[in-house]
Amino acid sequence: CQLPLSKSQADALLRQLANHWEEEYDTLCELIAHAAIVYMDETGWKVGNEKCSLWAFASRLHRVFLFGCHKDDATLDAMLPPDVFDGIGVSDDAAVYSNRFTQAQKCWAHLLRKAIKLAMMYPGEAKYQQFLDSLLEIFHAGKRSAADGRLGEAGRRQRVAELEGRLSQLLQPYPCETTPAMSPPERDFTKLVGELGRLMLAEELFTFVLEPNVEATNNQSERNLRSPAQDRNAGRTNKTAKGARRRSVIVSVLQSLRVNLENFSLTTVVAETGRWMKEGLSLFAKQWQKLQAEEKARTAEAATASSG
Repeated sequence: CQLPLSKSQADALLRQLANHWEEEYDTLCELIAHAAIVYMDETGWKVGNEKCSLWAFASRLHRVFLFGCHKDDATLDAMLPPDVFDGIGVSDDAAVYSNRFTQAQKCWAHLLRKAIKLAMMYPGEAKYQQFLDSLLEIFHAGKRSAADGRLGEAGRRQRVAELEGRLSQLLQPYPCETTPAMSPPERDFTKLVGELGRLMLAEELFTFVLEPNVEATNNQSERNLRSPAQDRNAGRTNKTAKGARRRSVIVSVLQSLRVNLENFSLTTVVAETGRWMKEGLSLFAKQWQKLQAEEKARTAEAATASSG
């Protein structure tokens, strides 16, 4: 903006803005925790000399970023409390997500990349290419089923059973546990076979077929991390935990505005946040009030039906 600001002045303004938006940030966290579908991903993020993580959570209309957090159960419990979040969690196969959600969708992009890497690095091994081709066929069949509007619930469950049968047939000839005698590529291939089998048994591969609103990948969260990852690679991380918190608040509010505003620009952001100050209620607070009212109405309706 070509403003003649010193670093200390810019720092003070950003600190004030983050303090002003703390309530909006807390509301965004509540909205994410009550969302029907949440996409999540994480990457490395340093705070001073400490190696931490950046965790990104996304629902249809909301984004929450946690800069400088720890990638552990405690952080995930705080963000998606088990007694509150009963939606579908879409993630990669990191251990922290294991057995976390009532329904889950594991990211197919992560799985396919592993198969693609093996086929590209070892073109002389025909089975790697054959495995990749068959896995892609199963995935694309799942995508077609997910998009088939003619299917009802029973039809979708039947399609999932068929897809799982095809995947079982693909995995059956191969071992699922590694041995010390295996070569590095064969070890990676065996791990992928075991991972696919485990996720299939956990019913976390074809949730996107049962629930058409669910995407088969968490690429949405990966895209949300792209710009911060570029900052990280350029050394523009945080020096203090307070700085990381400030960044979390500001980035979360701005990125949530990006998906809510028809036209995202400095002008529209200033106009929208100015309206918050005049009305005393932010866009996210209105969405939270609406969600609470809907949940209250559903609870009352369920109570009435039960008593009747």
